[in-house]
Amino acid sequence: HFSFNTNQIKFNMKFAATLLAVTAGSAAAFAPNSSFRASTALEANVVDTLKSLEGPGQVWGADGIAVGKEESDFKEFDNFDLYFDRLQSTGVAAELAGAGPFTVFAATNTAVKSFEKNTGPVTADVLKYSILSAQVASSAVGSAALSNQAGKSLTYSRKFRKDFIDDAILGEKTFGPFSDFPVDVACDNGVIHSVGIMLDPNYSAVSGGAGSTQL
Repeated sequence: HFSFNTNQIKFNMKFAATLLAVTAGSAAAFAPNSSFRASTALEANVVDTLKSLEGPGQVWGADGIAVGKEESDFKEFDNFDLYFDRLQSTGVAAELAGAGPFTVFAATNTAVKSFEKNTGPVTADVLKYSILSAQVASSAVGSAALSNQAGKSLTYSRKFRKDFIDDAILGEKTFGPFSDFPVDVACDNGVIHSVGIMLDPNYSAVSGGAGSTQL
């Protein structure tokens, strides 16, 4: 003969229901919030993005020996502070604050220094040569029109199993395990592709015209 304690049964059922409610509430608290994701917009145009964009990782190379570093040791990220500064000082940044879309082939600090040392100042015309008034993904540079804001066209070529824009490698790999040159950096009004050479309005393709593919 079995007897049931109805009060105990009710208590257990109530406890179970409370436990389920607490568990469900905890799961909801840690679950992805779709409304939060939707409100997390890029909220940065190409200029604002360049200001804080992390460039490729650089090693010490031969210079490291004098300071007790291995040649393959990490030195710093080659960022885009100088390219950003030149956009500001020439007034081109104000033009890039518009709706776009734009594609910016942004030169690293090292590339800007090299250009200014060997070629000349980075003027508004030089900067506009590296900017397209269209959004072009890195995967589309071989087929897209590459007309820039300087009124010229950049030259695409495929050489040594790499994609080139004029003389600059697109998506260049760095030495060792460090971050590569960033490409397809999405912004509110366009996209940024970094390059290790400042694009030069005086560039002349070795063979073929603008947009050619050189195998």
